[in-house]
Amino acid sequence: MNYILIVEDEEDIRDIYEMILRRAFPLDVVLTGSGKDALRAIEERGRPEIIISDLYMPDGDGTFLWQKLLEQKMDVPFVICSTDSLTSLQRKFEGIHGHIEKPKIVESVIELVDKVVSRYETPPSYVPVRISFLLRLGTVHFDLFMKISDSRFVKVINADEAFVLEDAQRFYQKDLSHLYILKEEADLYLSSIENNLSQVQSENDKFPADLPAISLETLESVERLARTLGWREGVVDASKHAVNLAIKVVGNEPNLLNLLKYKLSNAHSKYSQHVGLVTLINCGFCHQLGWVSESSQMKIGLAALMHDITVDENIYENIEYWNSAASNSSDKTPEVVKYRNHPTEAVNLLLKVKNIPPDVDQIILQHHELKDGTGFPRGLVSNRISPFATVFIIVEDLINFIGDSQDYHEKIHLFIKMRSERYDSGNFKKVFDVLKKTAKEY
Repeated sequence: MNYILIVEDEEDIRDIYEMILRRAFPLDVVLTGSGKDALRAIEERGRPEIIISDLYMPDGDGTFLWQKLLEQKMDVPFVICSTDSLTSLQRKFEGIHGHIEKPKIVESVIELVDKVVSRYETPPSYVPVRISFLLRLGTVHFDLFMKISDSRFVKVINADEAFVLEDAQRFYQKDLSHLYILKEEADLYLSSIENNLSQVQSENDKFPADLPAISLETLESVERLARTLGWREGVVDASKHAVNLAIKVVGNEPNLLNLLKYKLSNAHSKYSQHVGLVTLINCGFCHQLGWVSESSQMKIGLAALMHDITVDENIYENIEYWNSAASNSSDKTPEVVKYRNHPTEAVNLLLKVKNIPPDVDQIILQHHELKDGTGFPRGLVSNRISPFATVFIIVEDLINFIGDSQDYHEKIHLFIKMRSERYDSGNFKKVFDVLKKTAKEY
């Protein structure tokens, strides 16, 4: 069977290519992670209709693959994709079919493949999305469907519902590798995903000076909590990387970066320790859920860094009082009203930053909401609270619950016992069930 060959070491981008191509072209899409893997695929399956390759990859990069194809005199349209400038790519790969500058790949890929492969005469109504990709992202804003037959699809996950490891395993047990979204929604979804990748890619080479440091004390607490929860090795390091990405995003707005530096300047203050713990534990807990995409990690890391940016440090002397007072909508005292509105104020500051990833504002706005509508500032009920926000709410509640205790194991089990009713509906339940399972195992 004729096929399109993708050669890309980043899983997220491979899966995006597959979505782009399978919604437009009636060919199989074969995904490989290196130049050597690509050569093995060609040996097994024969000549592809077109090859789309990344430039920089381990175990055989794009240059290696192109040279091997020339040596074998294999005449196949070849497209190279990189963050390098188009001028540089044209110079290195003279005479190939095309060049793509990451991360803006959607329209470029369609245009280049369209010159080689005929599109669907009637595009399919549903577009496949790899389950592993959905899991890494954590949530989508569209309904997900399971394919029963060529003409029948059944909705299995609602829009804005958390998609966690247990969901993925349930579908894997049915020997499924993909779920589906409606074609018109796939177009919007690809655009939003590309924007997420664009943000991650564009920040990789910029690092603000005088990066606020997370105190050794805070990091030790995170690592101890990670061991108590049985997190695998490397999760804390991945969380720190996500925090760095988030700070780079803030660096796009110097005034906001300076404010963040000022707020975190005393690494041993209750404010700094709280923000550090909430940020790292949120990113780490996302790994427990299977949400390991860089864009997903950056979202929750950025929201955690900024969620209390407008809160006075003295609030942390009695945070439970202020949360209780803010939940009482009849309390109109100026201090309480200001605290009640701090999520909105934080979002207003963050909106000054160029290209804020989607969902970050929603996480911040909802991080004090509760399932029964008694939270603030908007009094949302559980089915209106986003998956990422439910993670944030549970993690912050757990951190506040543990407090200064040194017995993390006892506190976590007590937290689960006392909070089971609070987190038994909507996206809260899926997230809380993962915490319960982890605590039971460890």
